[in-house]
Amino acid sequence: MLDEANAYERGMDDDLTFQTVRELAGTAYMAGRSAPPTAVEIEAVAKRLCWNSCKWDGVDSYAAKDEDDAWDYAGEIPGFHAEYVRQAKELLEAERRAVSE
Repeated sequence: MLDEANAYERGMDDDLTFQTVRELAGTAYMAGRSAPPTAVEIEAVAKRLCWNSCKWDGVDSYAAKDEDDAWDYAGEIPGFHAEYVRQAKELLEAERRAVSE
């Protein structure tokens, strides 16, 4: 949301007040609700799905110190990133459909 508000803000020439920033953030948020998921959103959800999975390939994922560490380890196993990315895309698309209905 903040990235979208910042991008929207750069297109504005007005002096920004708290109310203007708040309105910009709201406008960006509403636009983002129906926009397709970004690569950053997809990767963030994929990392969380990976981290939240109890076990993958017989290895305790909680041996990783954080989401990034688990994601890096999962990248060494062929096909793991792709499957989490696929699941993340499906999840984000379902959530956006639910918001717009």
